[in-house]
Amino acid sequence: MLRFSLYRVVVLLCVTIIVYTAIRWFQILFGRETDGSTQFQHTCNMTELYRHELERLFERVHRLLVQHGLTHFLCYGTLWGQIRMAKMLPWREKAEFCVLNDELMHHEEARFIRNFYAHELQIHYLHAEGIYRIFGNEPIARPAPPYVDLVVFQLDEAQGMYKRVGWKRRLLPPHCDWTPSLDCFPVNLLQGTLPKRPLGRMFYTVPMGDIELQKYHYPDNWWKDVKVRNCNLH
Repeated sequence: MLRFSLYRVVVLLCVTIIVYTAIRWFQILFGRETDGSTQFQHTCNMTELYRHELERLFERVHRLLVQHGLTHFLCYGTLWGQIRMAKMLPWREKAEFCVLNDELMHHEEARFIRNFYAHELQIHYLHAEGIYRIFGNEPIARPAPPYVDLVVFQLDEAQGMYKRVGWKRRLLPPHCDWTPSLDCFPVNLLQGTLPKRPLGRMFYTVPMGDIELQKYHYPDNWWKDVKVRNCNLH
C-alpha cells in the first residue's frame, strides 16, 4: 500500500507551487498578455449608436480630467482610432486615456472619485491592473455598456521610462526590458507641449511622435495594417 507521510505531502505541494509559479513568470515575461490593451484584432460588432455613446462618455471624462488639471492622452486602441480614422474604431467597446500617477498623488482620492459620481459617472479602481474604470449612469438596454479606462503610469527616473502600475506588476522584475507587461515608454514622448489631434468631434492630447507610443505598446505588429473581419473602417 502506498503511504504518504506529512513530509512527502508538504514536499509535493511545494514542488507543485514552484512549477506553477515558474510557468506563470515565463508566460508573463516572454509572452504578451491577451487582454484588450494588447490585442488589436477583433470582430466588428458595435453599432453606430454604441460608438456615439462611447464618444460622449469619453468627452465627459475628458472635461473632468481637465477640471482636475491632470495630464491625459490617447493611448492603446483609442490612439489607433485617432491614427487610422480620427474617431473610435467601430469594434471597440471601450476607450482609454493614459494618466500619470505622480499627478494623481496630488489629489485626494476620495474627492477625485466623488467628483465623478457628482457628474453621474460610476468609477472604480482595479488595483491589480492599475486602472480607473468609468461607466455612465444612464440606463442602457444592453448587457455591456461602453466604458472608459484611465490607465495609470508611473515615472521610473532610473530608467527614464514610464511604466504601468498595479499590484500584479509589482510582483515582477521592475526592469522594462525584462517585463513586457509593464508597457514602458520613454519620458521624451511626454516632454514639451503635447500636440492635439481630432477624435470624433473633439481634439485630444496625444504623445509626441504620432505613432511612436504604439511602437512600445504593440512591438509585434505596430507597422501592420491589421485586417478586421466583418468590419469596414468608415
